[in-house]
Amino acid sequence: MNSILKIDDLKKVNFEKIDLNKYEQNDLKPSSVFILIFETIKGKEILFLKRSNSLEFHKGEICFPGGSFDLSDKHLLNTAYREVEEETGIKKNDIELKFSLNEHITRTRFSIKPFVGVIKKEVKINLDKNEIDNYFKLPLNEIENENNIRNYCFLEDENKLIYKPAFFYNGNLIWGATANILTELLVKI
Repeated sequence: MNSILKIDDLKKVNFEKIDLNKYEQNDLKPSSVFILIFETIKGKEILFLKRSNSLEFHKGEICFPGGSFDLSDKHLLNTAYREVEEETGIKKNDIELKFSLNEHITRTRFSIKPFVGVIKKEVKINLDKNEIDNYFKLPLNEIENENNIRNYCFLEDENKLIYKPAFFYNGNLIWGATANILTELLVKI
């Protein structure tokens, strides 16, 4: 798992201008997130946010910093940087971009492009209380702790039971697209 901080695969980060037609044709809302890995004295930790219950989508859920594409962003990496700063106060210059992961589609038709970045210094987190209720940092070694790994089950069309990954840490349930993205990250590192 230590290899993640040595990966600089920027060739796999898409810097192209976003093709909105691709999203509109599939009734998707383009968005992006940053998986922020803090290197601290305690080790490597991933930042998670708890969304406000007053939001329209994904109320009260655990997520990575991020949000919806804005036309002024031009590409999804800019969306991720902008949303991180809006939600947490963390500046672009504090983040060392490493690589990106595959897009994930949510049940609410958001298409999420994840980017992975590392923060190697102390930064002050200032939450936007209109969007975010709280945050926590999950140590990387706790992600693989079997006591924290769960399956999230739900019924899909035709009453088919679907099992998806989920994680439970200090009373926080990480499920849905966030858990799927986290699982992809764990495979990559």
